[in-house]
Amino acid sequence: MAELPLEPSLSRTLIEANENGCLSQALTVVAMLSAETNLLPGRSKSDDKKRKHPSLELPDGSGFGDHIQFLQIYECWDENNYDIGWCKDHELQVRGMTFVKEVRSSDVQANRSRKGHQNYRNLRKALCVGYASQLAERMRHHNGYRTLGFKPQLVQVHPSSVLVPDDDGLYPNNVVYHELVATTRPYMRNVCAVERQWVMPILEKLENLDVNKLSGGGLVRVEEGAEGNVADLPKGEAEAVKVPEDRESKIQAARERFLARKGKK
Repeated sequence: MAELPLEPSLSRTLIEANENGCLSQALTVVAMLSAETNLLPGRSKSDDKKRKHPSLELPDGSGFGDHIQFLQIYECWDENNYDIGWCKDHELQVRGMTFVKEVRSSDVQANRSRKGHQNYRNLRKALCVGYASQLAERMRHHNGYRTLGFKPQLVQVHPSSVLVPDDDGLYPNNVVYHELVATTRPYMRNVCAVERQWVMPILEKLENLDVNKLSGGGLVRVEEGAEGNVADLPKGEAEAVKVPEDRESKIQAARERFLARKGKK
């Protein structure tokens, strides 16, 4: 993943998508998320009143969320021969969309991939694996979510999301999110619905993950006068441990060097 100049979650998504046969779709989503500017138009009511003509409707993501909407927007632009006028009619950022096109056209192999099924199952599964550290689970009786993994917190779906609730008004049980933003409350921005059966194996791995060890917090510290204990440690740890020098001896040595230089004058 280090060879891909992307966020780790996006790099992992591409690797998984390649194995699932949906690399073309994943590359489009990654390119849309990597654009420097916000591609989609604002959704404020004041802007709607200022428009002389109503804006054209964008694809809705088939109810699965924002990642799928990004894919559908690009596919619609592709069907319109990358017409700049189409972007303007839909109030999309032309510079950002052009950047996405350049990224997509740079990978010939991905362009040869076939489109997936309409439920985007393989793509959503790849996103679930790629965003393993950015999963959230809906609360039982309302649309609030709890992030999964290290230091969980309560969050909500951003109002701009195209994620669609079910007939009972509830969002999917599990989603992945691209980022968290905090305004009046913490929101998940750019979310996509994933299935519980994909999430469970990831949660099992997270439960067995030693965060303290990964962060280097598990190193053994040897205090002054404990040199004899180093021999009792495993070979790898014994080599990594260094006994700190005595602070007083350093001060005394510096004092002696100073007096020696002073005596020569």
